[in-house]
Amino acid sequence: MDSWKLVGIAALFALSGLLWVGFVRRGPERTALGTVASKGYMAGKMYVQQPVGANRGFNTPTNIEIPESNVFELRLDGIAEPVRASFNTVKGRQFEVGQRVRVQYVRRGFPPLWQRIGVVDMTPADSVP
Repeated sequence: MDSWKLVGIAALFALSGLLWVGFVRRGPERTALGTVASKGYMAGKMYVQQPVGANRGFNTPTNIEIPESNVFELRLDGIAEPVRASFNTVKGRQFEVGQRVRVQYVRRGFPPLWQRIGVVDMTPADSVP
């Protein structure tokens, strides 16, 4: 096999490994205290998934219902940028603007270049952990 092909294959594997580490791999779960900065409402909606391709047969569009939710912007202690989280309306009822909360989150991405914080769970700060 030509050496350039081997270099190309090795580069492809290195790139796929780097993408997996940055975007797919779940890092350690962390906990922080924060404050609810804003609370919004997102109405439920319907997403229609259309079948594509040359051999669709008699497939019809699939309706996917997206339920209503509350969207929160959080200011976490020790993290400069705001963090956003979305929960269903039943869980969202227990949180108000200005309330202290305990947030479990996961960081993904490449910390020197880009990172994203994904909120796993949120509870009132005065509740027992």
